[in-house]
Amino acid sequence: MIMDNDIQLLTEEANELSHILNRGNIVSAQVQKMEPYEQGFSGASLLRLKVLFADGQQGSFIGKKADLKERMVMRTLTEQGHHHTPAAYCENLTSDEAQWMVEEDLGKQLSAPSNRLQWLNKVAAALAEIHGNNMNRGKEMAWLTPADAEYWNKIVGQLSVDHFEKAISDDYRFAQQFEGYLPKVKEKAALFAKNMIEISQEEEWLTLTHGDLQNVEGNHVYNIQGNPYIIDFGFSSYAPFYIDLVDYFSADEAILYHKALIERGFSLELKDFEERFKAASLYPCFIYMFPSMMDWKRGNEEKLVKLIDKIVHD
Repeated sequence: MIMDNDIQLLTEEANELSHILNRGNIVSAQVQKMEPYEQGFSGASLLRLKVLFADGQQGSFIGKKADLKERMVMRTLTEQGHHHTPAAYCENLTSDEAQWMVEEDLGKQLSAPSNRLQWLNKVAAALAEIHGNNMNRGKEMAWLTPADAEYWNKIVGQLSVDHFEKAISDDYRFAQQFEGYLPKVKEKAALFAKNMIEISQEEEWLTLTHGDLQNVEGNHVYNIQGNPYIIDFGFSSYAPFYIDLVDYFSADEAILYHKALIERGFSLELKDFEERFKAASLYPCFIYMFPSMMDWKRGNEEKLVKLIDKIVHD
């Protein structure tokens, strides 16, 4: 339930964001519920704030309860120009507890443009800008989760393989289908963690990452009049930039990102880029293993089968 003091805070934050966007003062605001398809899967509290500007124009903002890490990420990206992310504002940048922040309302998600190559070039440039602006700035971003050995072991253990192993133990039907893959899955998980720990020691290539950038059919890259905007940084970390590429781009397509990074003045041999991209390529398999298992239980087996096949055979 939204309290009156929440509405007051959101209105004040929206007014601050309105000035950042050169929209002027807000004279009134009204809370609206989000549509079910807009809620996403993070469980975060979301609402839409319909507003009336002093010039008589109407508009809207998104209110989101976010943890400190995401609030700080959005402040950083907004201060850097918010060219490819929604501008955001939050009054509270100290509390560890979830707090309301407001963001630009990007509207309904549209499909990527039909010209795939052109679109991928734009997404590559957008990611290269976000990553490039924050490369090797870990000391300034203590609020970001560091991708250290503990982080990677959690990704391949607590967040993925532990669930897989438990399901084999608890669910006879699941075990019948997947138990034979368990040794190979555990082997590949250990190798992936080892490789990512090594890559994460290359400090010059660590940056602010989204961490949950799904493929082109996913929900996190918006098509706004033909330009990509990236949303929902709740799973962000200070990590090798490769993890933001490996689900959205194929190995061949990822060269577009390498080109965009070079154009921003960075020096990285293509063979080194390709080698690390390949090492990171199993990242989506581990972070999406548990959601795919939930889909399997609901009768949609395709995602999990493809995921396990990639782990076993790549």
